[in-house]
Amino acid sequence: MKILLVTVDAWRASHASFASTASDAPAPYTPNLAALAESGTAFTQAISHGPATPYAFPAIHTSSLPLSHGGYERLGEGRTLTSEALSGTDWHCVGIHANPWLGERYGYARGYDDYRDVGEFSLPLLDRLREGLIGRFGLDHPVYRAAQYGYRYAQKPLASLGGGGSDEVATARRALAGATDRTFVWVHLLTPHAPYTPDERYRELMDVPRFEGSATRLTTRAQHDPASLTATEREAVRRLYAAAVRQADDEVARIVDAADDDTLVVVSADHGEALFEHGQVGHEPSLHDELLRVPLVIRPPAGHPPAVRRVDAQVGHVDLGPTILDYAGVDAPDGWVGRSLRPAVNGVEIGDELAVSEVASTATTPGRIDPDALQVAVRTPRRKVVAAPDGAVTGFDLAADPGETDPIREPTGADWSRLRDALAARLDEIDVGGASRVDRDDATERRLRDLGYLE
Repeated sequence: MKILLVTVDAWRASHASFASTASDAPAPYTPNLAALAESGTAFTQAISHGPATPYAFPAIHTSSLPLSHGGYERLGEGRTLTSEALSGTDWHCVGIHANPWLGERYGYARGYDDYRDVGEFSLPLLDRLREGLIGRFGLDHPVYRAAQYGYRYAQKPLASLGGGGSDEVATARRALAGATDRTFVWVHLLTPHAPYTPDERYRELMDVPRFEGSATRLTTRAQHDPASLTATEREAVRRLYAAAVRQADDEVARIVDAADDDTLVVVSADHGEALFEHGQVGHEPSLHDELLRVPLVIRPPAGHPPAVRRVDAQVGHVDLGPTILDYAGVDAPDGWVGRSLRPAVNGVEIGDELAVSEVASTATTPGRIDPDALQVAVRTPRRKVVAAPDGAVTGFDLAADPGETDPIREPTGADWSRLRDALAARLDEIDVGGASRVDRDDATERRLRDLGYLE
């Protein structure tokens, strides 16, 4: 058996047809993944434990909450990655990504035999060239865009000369083509992360309205000054995002097509994306559902057909590692907090687990832990409570108010006591005073700036 884990950056559940609920609009953006879900099991209430990449991935890879073990600035040795658990039992592990938050400096490469950062201009000489072009022309100048296109076109042969990798899809397909039994491949796709710049054919598919300027410029303005956009511009941003999701759907399909039938396939997102809800575009620290509800589909390997196609019980990213290890026949490490979802795929009813999501960073200091910015949410499919940095607790009746537009100040009573108790317990557990800082080099800072994380 082989295992493929695909994570998609900034993909909200409302934009996955197989994850939609009665409160979601139809989502015709993911036909390939809808077909995958037909041969697997879709989870409609899957929750990310953090609202952005650095806050979400500790749960995905180590089955632990983001602010456990000192926090998320670096994955300390107290956390065991899925790759470490597998490699300790002779699994061959390959990791592929282009998100600077997932670099080796943050601890994510442990346990992998081959760990590839395939970010743009990843070769040292070309990285310096890229810096010069941005400094002279800017990210949105035609000269830079032409150089970016040329780099992507020439990336594969240049990378082979310089020892780097090609794009995520091509690298993942090669890894799967050469995979033998007991191979684990994880690939993280940056599409549809901002800026929303899908190829023209996807813009046409999603009927993106005309607007002045470029998609990059419009998206950047939407992230930093959403109130300044006209109604047409707002619709253009939404449709550009939908077009980027449609492109990501094709990219995931190309990866999955390279996996044989004897492969466990798990596809999810690290977090969602805000599209003007609550005055926000992107994923600045917030704990609303547009950032926390994510798609999740599991397709078992041949010989283990799913007993159900849809599970509405609430699950979380902490459950991904235990599920993968369960299928691999590997014991879960001590300290992991999630549960295997294999019984649910096999038709066993599982109850809702409380989902904790948390963050302690600001929009201007992403990835840096600031105890004064602590926010924690505890959620069920029907209700959610959120503790703000000032200690105030707000409730949301998700059944009656799925858009979270009618907050309940200091919710009390029997309906809220379980969530309030769990929230208080989690706040007591969190200790981020000794979080270790990770120094970011200039190249990492530039790449984070390009993705909109830094000003």
